[in-house]
Amino acid sequence: MTNLILRFSAIKTKFFALTVFALSLYILFIYLLSEKFYFANKKLPLSSVELPNVVVHIDLKGTPLKLTYLESLFPLMRRYGVNGLLMEYEDMFPYEGNLANLSAEYCYSRVELKKFLRKAKQSGFEIIPLIQTFGHLEYALKLAEFQHLREDPLYPDSICPSKIESLLFLEELIKQIICFHETVTALNFVHIGCDEVFHLNQCQQCKERLGIINNQDLLLQHVRFISEVVNSLSAKTTILIWDDMLRDIKAYVWLNIEPFNNVHPVYWDYGSTLRVTHKNLYAYHKNFPHIWIASAYKGADGRISTMMNVRERFLNNFRWMRYILDYKFGGEASYTFNGIILTGWSRYSHMDPPCELLPVSIPSLVLNLLVIQNFKSGFSGAGINNERVVVENFFREHINVELNKSFKCLTNYDNLDFSVCKFEGQELYKIMIQYILMKKEISKELSSETNAIATLEYYSEQGSINMNNVLEIKEYLVTKLDYLKNLENLLVKEISKYYHYDFAKEYTKYKSFQTKNKLTKLLNILNNYMQKRIWNRRTVSKISNVSTQGLL
Repeated sequence: MTNLILRFSAIKTKFFALTVFALSLYILFIYLLSEKFYFANKKLPLSSVELPNVVVHIDLKGTPLKLTYLESLFPLMRRYGVNGLLMEYEDMFPYEGNLANLSAEYCYSRVELKKFLRKAKQSGFEIIPLIQTFGHLEYALKLAEFQHLREDPLYPDSICPSKIESLLFLEELIKQIICFHETVTALNFVHIGCDEVFHLNQCQQCKERLGIINNQDLLLQHVRFISEVVNSLSAKTTILIWDDMLRDIKAYVWLNIEPFNNVHPVYWDYGSTLRVTHKNLYAYHKNFPHIWIASAYKGADGRISTMMNVRERFLNNFRWMRYILDYKFGGEASYTFNGIILTGWSRYSHMDPPCELLPVSIPSLVLNLLVIQNFKSGFSGAGINNERVVVENFFREHINVELNKSFKCLTNYDNLDFSVCKFEGQELYKIMIQYILMKKEISKELSSETNAIATLEYYSEQGSINMNNVLEIKEYLVTKLDYLKNLENLLVKEISKYYHYDFAKEYTKYKSFQTKNKLTKLLNILNNYMQKRIWNRRTVSKISNVSTQGLL
């Protein structure tokens, strides 16, 4: 009886233990499930990006935007957090005196530019003029009176920093732009360019310069000189500089460089996958008071691009924000980058053709300003490892609704098409899409293996084209040429709403030049061939004796 009681007690104890264990597992399962549900559905702003300056780059070189159009964009930019404009005038600035020839014939007048700057200041924008002071000086060095200032006589892009005349020229350039702006507003920042100096330390005068032993020393001494010029004219102005020429300076070299007290490097990267290095950022952190970053909303998808790749631009800005989120140098607290410049290049250089136009790029600008706004408000996807999930969730939860609200259309991450959206440049956007589709269709037709057009040039020289194909091909060519001319007229009319008429003509002719020439050439071949009524017998190419002997 005692054994029976003991056995029953043991079974009872085991049952109780198993019950407790099962209940514990159940509670744990419910807890984990609730935690998963909670974190999956609750948007917690885990951390945010601090960016005191959000600046939009307006690239005017050879692309004279109407200032009234730019003014019309002020409310939109302010709504999405922009507080600065980086004005790259180049040849659109109204220079005077011995620099007067730097200005394009259709440059802005001093009166209209001052009016624009006052309106920008009143609208809450920091005005930052960008003055090229080393590379990208083609608009000056291409001219006869300044060609002697080139580092390499063959290339008009880079100025020699060792010539006294070069330094006097740059002083006058900086003086005219700063003094002009300060009649309107005090300048807190001036950007001095210094990117892509392709020809450096090549002339004999640079090589013989006392105390200069390498490219880096030459570059840094020039930057110090330019910063001193700026501060002699405007003591409280901070100097911005593109960083690419600084990236190859070795860590041990930085140790021997005197820190720059009033210069901020701008680390630019326009890729959807960033190639930014902590090594370079750390060097900048130790040698400059602040660091800026630069992304792109247009002008980074190809030298002759017609439309920006909206997804690439979105990913570029998104990944920049992820990169600087809670960024730390060693054991220090999170670092605050002083600002971001959203670049919008109109030409890759003075001598290059224009790329994407600003009016068709407004959706991309707004999209990327929304990215920055939301990261400044707080980002809740820091703990998720799947990058695609993070990107798509971010777009759906933070971007899509506001984007649809702004442009009165439905978009999503997989279909970033704004052709049916409502914005100022919508008509131009649609015409550009037509142009792209037309160009693809014609290119495909001219190279098709099932179409006789692809054989015209060669066989017209042989005097052997099937006459049954000639009229059909001719009709196709005439139709496409007419369509292209109508599209040109539409483009000129639409672009002229935003740009000077001469630029509208340049852009339109350049865009259709190759396609129109190809169609016209083929049409002339057909017109000439249609006069033919007699054909020669087929001939055989004669092989030389040398070749024949080699074959025997």
